[in-house]
Amino acid sequence: MLFLWIAIFPAVLAVLFYAIYRVFKNDGVETAYDAGASVFTVIAIIIVALGFLVSSGSWYAQIDNFENIKKFEKIEAINRTKAEALTAEFTRHLAETYPKHEKDIFGKISPEQAALYLVKYPELKASETLMNLVERINELQSAVYDQRVATEEALQRTRVRLRNPWLFRFMIPKE
Repeated sequence: MLFLWIAIFPAVLAVLFYAIYRVFKNDGVETAYDAGASVFTVIAIIIVALGFLVSSGSWYAQIDNFENIKKFEKIEAINRTKAEALTAEFTRHLAETYPKHEKDIFGKISPEQAALYLVKYPELKASETLMNLVERINELQSAVYDQRVATEEALQRTRVRLRNPWLFRFMIPKE
């Protein structure tokens, strides 16, 4: 919106010069105020056009951020689903391999808790399968957190763009 406020100054000068030109023309005096009015009119138009150009680029970036947010949320959901599936496999493997821990195992194990079982039961570290499962679960959980961070960063960019005084706000989607 600052582009519009800046464009007001040359527009006012253009109107003023044109008014002076009309006054002097009616008195029969030759002046160059009409040229000044034209120059300031062109300057005002260029400033407004520049504002539209800058806002158009930000419009595209805003749309891109909204699409990325949707993508990040879908990737996060997929990674969460994979982590939950691997956690179920981890639980099943524990139940089959270590039946003496069965009552603890059949409690709800979340992906965040899988590594805790390795600390709670150090003998589980001997199983390469369990170690690989826990490592993969941790990688997926890390990917979920990374997607959350990316989503928040994209949301922050959209909020900043909505507050940017140099952009025409009516052009920036709010979604």
